[in-house]
Amino acid sequence: MISLFRSYSSLHAAFERRQSAADISTQLQQSQKELATGIRSDVFASIGVRAAETLDLRASSSRDAAQVVANRLLLGRMESMSDALGTMRDAVSTTLELAIPNRDAPLGTSTGVQAAARTSLESLIAQANASHGGAPLFSGVEQPGRTLQGWAEVNPDTGLSPADVMQQILAGGLSDTASVTAALADLEAAFGNASGTAGWNYDATFYNGAPETGPRPTAGIGDGATVEFGVQANDRAFRDTMMGLAMLAAVDPGSIQDDAAYKAWMNAAVSKISGGSAGLLELETRVGAQQARIETANTRMEDRADIYAGRIVDLEGVDEYEAATRIKLLETQLQASYAVTARLSQLSFLNYM
Repeated sequence: MISLFRSYSSLHAAFERRQSAADISTQLQQSQKELATGIRSDVFASIGVRAAETLDLRASSSRDAAQVVANRLLLGRMESMSDALGTMRDAVSTTLELAIPNRDAPLGTSTGVQAAARTSLESLIAQANASHGGAPLFSGVEQPGRTLQGWAEVNPDTGLSPADVMQQILAGGLSDTASVTAALADLEAAFGNASGTAGWNYDATFYNGAPETGPRPTAGIGDGATVEFGVQANDRAFRDTMMGLAMLAAVDPGSIQDDAAYKAWMNAAVSKISGGSAGLLELETRVGAQQARIETANTRMEDRADIYAGRIVDLEGVDEYEAATRIKLLETQLQASYAVTARLSQLSFLNYM
């Protein structure tokens, strides 16, 4: 008769007991880690086919987090744009406050109008040349060294400075209303880019950035939405403001002897500056509205991140009560294994002789 019993050596039995204790110890360590972290030690083995969902949630969460960071950088740039536009309006208002009382006839303060206009003009040019993160704020998609040419700075493209252009246009003087009308026509053409005279062109001599009618900088702000944030220093508001300030900076109003010519020149300059300042405020308001859109998008993505995080915890997390119970059970098993091993190690054939 063939025996169906197989004998094992005491060494093999001891090895099995040791391996069993090691396995239980490993499971105990994993359970303790799960209880401490609240996350399954092997997520994909534990949740099976639902692992695809947690991977998708994590990818979406990471994508939204990166977009929120990019949006914050864009908000910083737009905040700089808004601050610069506000500073421009403040600088322009100084000249307006002095010019408006003198618009119809020269008063005692008319002698300071030219100096005030020159200061406002230099401040506007400085703010228009501001940059954020190394990129100019008001040049559009192009990145020139300077967005607006300095008042007395020669533009290498035309060989003229803004002051030179004004001097050429005003070469005939402002002796009567006819000469004022002719000068204003040339100025409208020059600041409107319609002048046929070489160099009498705002985009050629005054401005170095992207064309007004070209594409504006845009950025994606999440969920397929985009925002256009390209305010340029050749927008109508800048042109009008620059023209009005240049009119007062290039000519001392007190030097205009003809009363009608004085009134026509001053009224045209004040009208341009006032309209341009209102246009700068409109641009600042538009930038603020774009900032609000970006902030709303960030709030939406941050709220969604909280929802994703909650769902990920639901999928990958462990029940604390269940983990604690499993730890207790494993501790009991490990203690029993150690007890059996200890008892077996004390057995001896001599005890039965």
